[in-house]
Amino acid sequence: MDLYASIFKRKACRDFTQETLPEEIFEKISQAIEGFQPLYPDVPLRYRFVTQTKGLFRVRAPHYLIVSGEGRDGEKESCGFIFQQLTLWFNAHGIGSVWLGVAKEKKHGRNQRDLMTLAFGKTKGSVDRRIDEFIRKPIEQITNAVNDLCIRAAHLAPSGLNLQPWYWGKEKERVLLYEKKLCFPFSLVYSLSHVDLGIALCHYALACGHINKPFRFKRVDGQDAARKKKGYGLFGELS
Repeated sequence: MDLYASIFKRKACRDFTQETLPEEIFEKISQAIEGFQPLYPDVPLRYRFVTQTKGLFRVRAPHYLIVSGEGRDGEKESCGFIFQQLTLWFNAHGIGSVWLGVAKEKKHGRNQRDLMTLAFGKTKGSVDRRIDEFIRKPIEQITNAVNDLCIRAAHLAPSGLNLQPWYWGKEKERVLLYEKKLCFPFSLVYSLSHVDLGIALCHYALACGHINKPFRFKRVDGQDAARKKKGYGLFGELS
């Protein structure tokens, strides 16, 4: 299934009915996840379905999916990359969803390896929105390549607190992805920027697939003075 079209219409849904989805849909969800492109093939993630959660940003939904890892480097951006594909898959199937941060499973609490939670199910309204309903920074603030189709898709990526903690610097055929350094008080309370970057990379990769362009991402911690950008840290390189 081509998920690219859902980038431009999916909205975060928070008003769910409490009608449960048919049992067979969960097998289809698992099959879809197995078929998604990974960011790092050697970084395994697990997930489980639950019906109740608790936490500060809890949304009442009939179903939740909790993603967990093993404590390896790269798990957060890998989580965002893979499971943003799932939110787009949900949208393409008329199912609403929303990222919930690290909401806890109500019955067993939070596993220390839990990374993120998705709420999903049937919604009381549309799962779509118009392109003019996206609330994002002006694209000129997040890139020097405003006409790049892949970066324009990444521009629409959702992020926690709508922080949009990224900058895409294009240099000929190479793109440098920078992570915004959060200021107080966000620096104290928000630790999921790498998930957000993975979500944005997911949009970039799907756009690459749409135009038959190879997607190659390499995690980079840049120390080169020529690659430094004030207020940001180098996160990765795309070529």
